[in-house]
Amino acid sequence: MPAPRPPGLSVVIPVYNEALVLERTFAELVPFLEELGHDFEIVCVDDGSTDRSAEILAAAAERDPRIRWERLPKNRGKGAAVRAGVRAATGERVLFMDADLSTPLEEARGFLGALDSGYDVAIGNRRAPGAEITRHQPWLRETLGKGFTILTRTLLAPGVHDFTCGFKCFRADAARRIFERSTLDGWAFDAELVVIAQELRLKLVQLPVSWKHEDDTKVRLGRAVLGSLRELLVIFVRRLRGRYR
Repeated sequence: MPAPRPPGLSVVIPVYNEALVLERTFAELVPFLEELGHDFEIVCVDDGSTDRSAEILAAAAERDPRIRWERLPKNRGKGAAVRAGVRAATGERVLFMDADLSTPLEEARGFLGALDSGYDVAIGNRRAPGAEITRHQPWLRETLGKGFTILTRTLLAPGVHDFTCGFKCFRADAARRIFERSTLDGWAFDAELVVIAQELRLKLVQLPVSWKHEDDTKVRLGRAVLGSLRELLVIFVRRLRGRYR
């Protein structure tokens, strides 16, 4: 008996205390993916949530076999959750996105089109011409994010203008190669993905997206900033040592 054909698309969603939005997300995401016309799977990774997220994920998977989920034993960070989800994904293309749909689902069409046209990786860019931010982050968080981007672009990836937008799409072979080299769990994990893609000489495109800030009390800015600086140094050293090739 031949092996089942892999789905055309895997959507990976990292989850940490997202009980307030998960049901709405599934209610919008599943019909959208059906409308795209591809076979799909949704892979959710619960990063040690302490609210009802696990219960909601279990109920969603029970209703729809196209939804799968797993749970990390403790909270490790978004990078760990995304990495676990991508490694579990079986689709020909892999899109990871935030659970709160801060980037509209319609943006996925352009990202999938970019992969179909020959790109290996497509990343969301909130600063490109044509991008739109409909609701900004609080001033301090937005300022720190811009500083992180400038520092990362200067040290690691000239020409890339947005590392932390939570909307990125990969061809399956590119995702496998990138995520088997990825190790960071914190705020800088997105930057590590971009650096790895460049070190592997993969074809990467930045696409403008619409984006809106959703209130989030889960990020502790002081800890995130210090951790990100440390992780940027880790990326810099690993690249010098050829660890990403």
